[in-house]
Amino acid sequence: MTPITGLKTREAGDATVVEIDSQNVDFRNCETIKAAIQSIVRSGRNRLILNLGKVGFMDSSGLSILLSCKRLCEETNGRLTLCALQSYVSNLVMLTNLNRSIPIFETEEQAIAG
Repeated sequence: MTPITGLKTREAGDATVVEIDSQNVDFRNCETIKAAIQSIVRSGRNRLILNLGKVGFMDSSGLSILLSCKRLCEETNGRLTLCALQSYVSNLVMLTNLNRSIPIFETEEQAIAG
């Protein structure tokens, strides 16, 4: 596990699970989270599973993180997957149609297998 403020990471086969360890993803912490995820991808780990199980609120800054991570993973021939979305975040992702371009799984185990 890599100690990054607000994130917990672990390897799962060829994927890196990034668990956001915060109830809110918004303008206050988005730059820190975004920079940490960019660092992970640039280190060669470009198949990311973003576990949002603890995130109960996300604003447009959080959506920006998802889009940025998706783009960065794709630029390095990788893939971004989301899992464990709470209802508010799930509704936001569906409202913005991100669920059409980013695979979403109910559990981390399903995301690893998928």
